[in-house]
Amino acid sequence: MISQPHLIARVRAELARGERDRSCHFFPLPAEGTMPSVLHAYCGFAIRPGEAEPLDAPVGMPCTSCLMAAALSS
Repeated sequence: MISQPHLIARVRAELARGERDRSCHFFPLPAEGTMPSVLHAYCGFAIRPGEAEPLDAPVGMPCTSCLMAAALSS
């Protein structure tokens, strides 16, 4: 099975409406080419450039849907 590269990120604190918005999501990255203007997480959550805080590992509450999908993709 080929591992899908992904970004782990969450909404920047100053843009979040509450702690629920601060869940970390897993965003599959394109294999080649340019980065799209909007990244869609495995769960469907969308984030635009400048709205995300990239993470080295899950921090706080991970999105369960994203966590399961990311685990299954690798």
